[in-house]
Amino acid sequence: MRLHSVLSTPLMVFLARTVYGEGKVRDPGELTDGSRFPTEDSLRRHLLAAFVPTVYRPRAAEEPTADGPHRGRAPQWTPEHAQRWLGHLARDLVRAGRERQDIAWWRIGHSLSTSTRALAVAAVSALCVALPVWLAEALIAVFGEVRFVAAVTEGAALGLGAGITAGVLYAGMATFGGSVFAPSRVRLRLRRGPGAGRRPVRTFAARSGAMVLAGLAMGVGVSCTLTLQRVLYQDWSFTSAEVLRVLATDALLLGLIFGMAFGAVFGLTAMLEAPLDVSSAATPGSLLAANRRTVRAQLCVTVPALALAIAFGGGLVCGLLDPLLGPLVWLPQDAVVIGTVGGIGGGLSYALCFTAWGQWLIFVRLLLPLQGRLPWRTDVFLRDAYHRGVLRRTGAVYQFRHVHLQHHFAHAGDPEG
Repeated sequence: MRLHSVLSTPLMVFLARTVYGEGKVRDPGELTDGSRFPTEDSLRRHLLAAFVPTVYRPRAAEEPTADGPHRGRAPQWTPEHAQRWLGHLARDLVRAGRERQDIAWWRIGHSLSTSTRALAVAAVSALCVALPVWLAEALIAVFGEVRFVAAVTEGAALGLGAGITAGVLYAGMATFGGSVFAPSRVRLRLRRGPGAGRRPVRTFAARSGAMVLAGLAMGVGVSCTLTLQRVLYQDWSFTSAEVLRVLATDALLLGLIFGMAFGAVFGLTAMLEAPLDVSSAATPGSLLAANRRTVRAQLCVTVPALALAIAFGGGLVCGLLDPLLGPLVWLPQDAVVIGTVGGIGGGLSYALCFTAWGQWLIFVRLLLPLQGRLPWRTDVFLRDAYHRGVLRRTGAVYQFRHVHLQHHFAHAGDPEG
């Protein structure tokens, strides 16, 4: 009677067939052992617990999937690893009393705390800015003399300022704006019809406002770095009134230059973004690939756009403020170097830290695997779990085959620290 009652649901029938079906090594007669399984609940727990070891048992080889990037042999996930990774995904779905069912690739990284994600964004943005600076200094060294220590210090200081700015901006957006950075596409025409101008204008204002503040902060950081360079290598004094005047002037000028450039370019980028209908996507992999192409296209546009906006905006700002602040100099070589570094650093930071694909790359492909919470190829693991029957697919998202499976994985083992 216990067994008959347990097998009255489709899920339990599926689990029993999977664990004890034809060709399996387990003896189905053990399910009738009353001393081992005295209650219906113990039978259900047994079938749930035996599911992963059964479907992830070692296999000689597996057929390649039509929608997968890999060909031939699939990775041999161990039951222990699969249990841990599935448990992480399930716990993220049920945490904080807001249970969800969709395993969306652009949300998986949000299983990390906001502080951890903000620190990661800060580190990535710092590298995005520091590397172009070091590369520019290396190119300059080919044609002239460059102090190695000064070049390294300048790149590190500029990267640190950019990283702090990006980290604080991300933390604010995640905490107060609830930003998810969902997949988007680029549209070439703005929405038309009644009230056509309201949404694009509001979108532009919201994005450009945040980026103007980020640009102002970036300008202050760059001015502080330049002043530090002068103090260390040109025998300037921190207590000199001239140094303080130059610091304040540079902070104002560079803040306005970066703020205007960031606000205009990223505001227009936001206006040309349109959310994708994730329910109509064929597979999660196809949506991921589409968003990756979108981000690459945006990167190809934002880098030169930022470089030009900074280069020409610098001349415009200096020309407008020259009567008020005295003689201001914006040399062509300054425009080229600062514009190029700002364009590359700003474009890369945006692509990697403030897009759905960038979040996937940093958090899901790097941080979570480093912590052992997910495999290095999470996309392959999810697709493999779907083919093994652990997950089901609904458009662009995965779900556990049944909510009872989700609860089982969420509560199996010790919670992650």
